Amino acid sequence: MWIYFYLAHLLGDFIVHSDRLVQERHDQPLVDLGKHLAVHTILMAVASIVALEIFPSFSLSGLLMLAQAIVLISICHFIIDYGKIKLDMVFNKTISQALLFIMDQMLHLLVILFTFYCIFEPPAFLDIIGKTFAEKAAATACIFVLATYGAGHFLEILLREFAPNYKLQEGIYRLSDEKIEVKTKHENSGKKEVEITTIKTEQFFHDSPAKIGQLIGMLERTLIVIFMMMDMPQGLAFLAALKTLTRFKQFEHKQFAEYYLIGTLSSAIIGILLGIIAAKIW
Repeated sequence: MWIYFYLAHLLGDFIVHSDRLVQERHDQPLVDLGKHLAVHTILMAVASIVALEIFPSFSLSGLLMLAQAIVLISICHFIIDYGKIKLDMVFNKTISQALLFIMDQMLHLLVILFTFYCIFEPPAFLDIIGKTFAEKAAATACIFVLATYGAGHFLEILLREFAPNYKLQEGIYRLSDEKIEVKTKHENSGKKEVEITTIKTEQFFHDSPAKIGQLIGMLERTLIVIFMMMDMPQGLAFLAALKTLTRFKQFEHKQFAEYYLIGTLSSAIIGILLGIIAAKIW
């Protein structure tokens, strides 16, 4: 049953939580956390209703246990998120931000598991997590939310420092490159003259809106998960070739090529790992 609560958490953290609320989190942290917590509480209440429909044998005491779980998880959620806001202000390097994101999500998952383990006795807890079709569907939904929105947010943090020289003006970015040419001339007198030339080039591109890039990444990881679930790893080669064609001209620039390679490999690794987990579910 805990998997429904975890799905509610992922929906609240990555889908319902808008960009505007994320900005408010830094401007007015307590106000934002209050709104964020209200959304999570409502989603967990919905998850409880779904669980009661799936497990009609639940008694009144079971309903009270679910209410206790909602309260405990909500309190812990507030503490974890408030702590993360404070730590974000102290540790603002890219790797620190990425690690904080992972730790934050791991703590939320552990809180949900520990709460259900404590409220429902261990034997009952093991029975509740069973392997019904509804639970498998909820677990698969969790995988797809993590592969799309969750991984997208993580990669946005991870790749922040590797991005090319963007934003000369809205919708336009610049790629700079530099190479050195060395020419050697031999004169009749036997002297050798070396000429060194530094060539700097800059190219300007009209980029796609940021949301388009995020959507492409989400679709890419979704397809990777589906390919892994269907035991079709050869589909990954097709995805790599298709994605490369769209940026072929820009690979002439080392800065962009490195950024693209890091992003693509990171995205693929996340998609493959989640795809393996999804395949194990079924």
